[in-house]
Amino acid sequence: MIKLMALIFKKPDLTDEEFNSYWRGKHGALAGKIIPGLRKYTQNHFIKLPGSKYEGDGFVELWFDDLEGAKKYFAWRQTAAAQPLLEDEDKFLDRSKTVRYVVEEYFIIK
Repeated sequence: MIKLMALIFKKPDLTDEEFNSYWRGKHGALAGKIIPGLRKYTQNHFIKLPGSKYEGDGFVELWFDDLEGAKKYFAWRQTAAAQPLLEDEDKFLDRSKTVRYVVEEYFIIK
């Protein structure tokens, strides 16, 4: 299983509540519906504890069967079929700051 993890940043004009609500309530359903080859999709919303400081505004995880599936996802993002997703991302994300990681997950404790 290959996982794409991304540290994401909200648009500066959004509050944390607006960002989290849109990401969870609207974008998540769209992403889950149109991303090809997606096996699992997880949003990780930061919990702001006193004294905590985070880089970014959340983590997203996308699971694919293999590295080829992840590569196809990146290629798909360059096509017209991905435009609805990209246009939706532009509503709440500062994509210029997104940091992506492609990893292979190893379970130590399951």
